[in-house]
Amino acid sequence: MALIGRKKYFVQQGMQLRFARFVILLAFFSALLTGAAIFFTTFMLMGEKLADVYPQARLVVIFQSVYFWALMSLLAAVPFIFWGSIVFSHRIAGPLPKIYQALENIGEGNFDVKITLRKRDELRVLADHINALAEKLRTRQQK
Repeated sequence: MALIGRKKYFVQQGMQLRFARFVILLAFFSALLTGAAIFFTTFMLMGEKLADVYPQARLVVIFQSVYFWALMSLLAAVPFIFWGSIVFSHRIAGPLPKIYQALENIGEGNFDVKITLRKRDELRVLADHINALAEKLRTRQQK
């Protein structure tokens, strides 16, 4: 039974949430490192020039504004990063219940198992191997 679209995106909730947490932390630290590199490069190259143009109090306000908007941008991106990581992890976790059920059936001696996954599911190769295994066991049992 091929599904056109799944209604439930949390199939293996623990694994998917760990994956999302990893992606969000990776994005956060990448943004932090990139922002720090840009800030320090700009500060080193333009620090003296900015100090000649703006009074020190004005520079403090400018830098505080930059910090605030950088943080707001990062916080605004978090829901999109979370959504993307859940959708991607679903391509891995979505097929798992079908694979678990098929393996359970094979373990009980029912070799009439056929796993059908969507085109974009990541575990298609594994499902194809399980299908081939079930077919070989079925033909071996019929001999």
